[in-house]
Amino acid sequence: MSERAKRKAGGGRRLTAVVLFSLAALLLIGSVCGYVLRGTAASQANLDKMRTSAVLHAASEGLVENIAQQARAEKLKELRADKDFRKRGLDEVNAICDAARDEARAEAEKMYSNPVVSDEAALENAIGAFEGVLATSGTLYERERSAYAALYVSLVENVSDWTDLADGATDDAILQGLADTVPEIAADENAHLRDGFIRLARAMAQAEQEKEAAELQKQMIAQMKGDIADWSAYAELDDDALWASLVEESSDLEAAGDFKPALLEAAKAFAAAAANGEALPEQAEAEQGAETFSETQVDYGYFTPTEELAKEQADNASAYEELKTQLVAIIPDLSGLSDKLQDTLRTNVETVVWPGSLDFTARYDAYMAHGAASVLAGSAAATMKLASVAEVLLLASVALLLLGLVMYGWEPLTKRFGVPRTIIALFFIYLCLLAELYNISVPMMLGNVLERMTMYGVLVLAMMPGIQCGIGLNMGMTIGCISGLLGIVFSLQFNMTGFPALIFACLSGAIISLPLGWAYSKLLNRMKGNEMTISTYVGFSFVSLMCIGWMLLPFNNPKIIWLLSGRGLRVTHSLLGSFAHLLDNFLSFKVLGVEVPTGGLLFLAFCCLLMWLFSRSRTGIAMTAVGSNARFAEASGINVNHMRTIGTVLSTVIAAVGIVIYSQAFGYAQLYTAPRQLGFIAASAILIGGATVSKARVSHVLLGVFLFEGVLVFGQQIANSVVAGGGLSEVMRIMISNGIILYALTQSGGASRE
Repeated sequence: MSERAKRKAGGGRRLTAVVLFSLAALLLIGSVCGYVLRGTAASQANLDKMRTSAVLHAASEGLVENIAQQARAEKLKELRADKDFRKRGLDEVNAICDAARDEARAEAEKMYSNPVVSDEAALENAIGAFEGVLATSGTLYERERSAYAALYVSLVENVSDWTDLADGATDDAILQGLADTVPEIAADENAHLRDGFIRLARAMAQAEQEKEAAELQKQMIAQMKGDIADWSAYAELDDDALWASLVEESSDLEAAGDFKPALLEAAKAFAAAAANGEALPEQAEAEQGAETFSETQVDYGYFTPTEELAKEQADNASAYEELKTQLVAIIPDLSGLSDKLQDTLRTNVETVVWPGSLDFTARYDAYMAHGAASVLAGSAAATMKLASVAEVLLLASVALLLLGLVMYGWEPLTKRFGVPRTIIALFFIYLCLLAELYNISVPMMLGNVLERMTMYGVLVLAMMPGIQCGIGLNMGMTIGCISGLLGIVFSLQFNMTGFPALIFACLSGAIISLPLGWAYSKLLNRMKGNEMTISTYVGFSFVSLMCIGWMLLPFNNPKIIWLLSGRGLRVTHSLLGSFAHLLDNFLSFKVLGVEVPTGGLLFLAFCCLLMWLFSRSRTGIAMTAVGSNARFAEASGINVNHMRTIGTVLSTVIAAVGIVIYSQAFGYAQLYTAPRQLGFIAASAILIGGATVSKARVSHVLLGVFLFEGVLVFGQQIANSVVAGGGLSEVMRIMISNGIILYALTQSGGASRE
């Protein structure tokens, strides 16, 4: 680009920045005005009027819907009495009934939309009293639920075997076992939760037994299927004859009486398929891939309120009855509602009176959703609308200000941080602003980001030696990941727990990865110029090869092998009770609402420090020189192949340690095809951090994993809020991963490093 074109582009960006600054200033002024209007007496009076109207509207909703549904039912009854009913099509009948329903609803809304309130002061006092008790009990309810959730998560993540804990045990024994696992349960302030947690323990034990039985049944069906060569011979047999033949062919089935119905059903399906010349039906298997998020879902079905909360809820009922008396006096037909509609009536009124907080915007939106717009007119409606969107205007002004600053300083920013890092960082900040807009807890999300940094950080660090030594993005790091998984399996085989198990898994995985990494490096040294292609192929191939290896390795601990055959490792292994979340919980604390996984962050910082020190050592400098310019390094007397071997082996060893840390943070170790995508995730993160295919630093690792995981964490929650189903997060992960890798490859220019 010519100098004139650069000046023209720079001038256009500065002009755009000025426009954005101006818009941000206007929005900021509007936001300030909105916040000021919120505190005026007129706005509070308008809110009270809207609240009264919304309560009356919510009270009549159930009544109106009841009338509408009765009209539809009566019209359907009338049509059925007609002799020509069967000549009408289903669509025609539904259209006639729906029209009758809509007509009745419209008439009912006219009848009840403007009820006459004889004593407005009494109604407003009743609504205010109900709002007060709901606010008190709602705050207390959320606090107790939060305490329950913390204990629930601690139990679920730390109890390794619910069956051993609860099966056949007394309540006192179960409670003691729970208290041994999570001592806070024994505290006096949690006494009201103990009965619920005892029920939880029994339910979890039963679920474990059912899961184990289902797994065993699945294995027995698979073995039965493989033991019989010709299923067509069993097609005409009755149940007794079929079972006798099955037991004769597969003697292990003789002791499987509990699974007899399921085995017979599967055998009939196999026999029918064989008789028809069809392929035998397969049991569905879930496709495995790298996990991108982990969070324990809390089941509040075992929550028990304290006496204080129970009293507050009783006060709620009393205050509601007083309010209902006022509503019935205004709309007498409310007294004739069924019990079900009475419950609906209370739910509707509670939703209006207590929308989760007494924030101005929350109240305004709740009232508007229940037809309160009719009480506002002219300037009052505009004033209330401006006050309600004050926060939105403030966030929008901040967003425009940030975008203006980026546009104004585009050249120095992109020169220092690069285009991808600048855009992703700005996108992350916007996601934080959107989280505030959708009332998503930013501190909680930042805590999740930090947790995921500890989860993926060491794996991303494993990319750094490969880039520095000249092999580029080491997609073959899955070799190290599988070595680390072997270390985890060894620790489970020997029933190791706590920090000894974690250390043993890391050391044994690192030792296994040494010869594998050395052999892998020799292959890459013979295929210079095509390292990333070869590494991707080798990584995927090694995963496929180990799918066979996991079935053949001679482990015999019943907790990790298939129960029926007595050989072969299961797909997923729980680390609960072994070393799950060990680092994350070590010295963890909360600051400003952000849960800090101190142990995991310290371990990541320690690994980064070691890598930083190595990079500045004589060997590290020589290795970096090889990655930057192999010919110059060779002319300087550096053994290029040796440095590439060191970098590849080091990358493989770090990956082995990284998968152990990943698994402890996730709480499970996943074998077979699970490690396949980890290389792409690590490559995306380090490239977002500013690394290229020939240059990487520790800062690129830390910044990249923070931005990458931050975008995914916030993106998932915002997608769940904006789009029903919240399936955008996985799409976002794929787009970011593949898009950043593609960008980095295009920037490398495809030049050979030879």
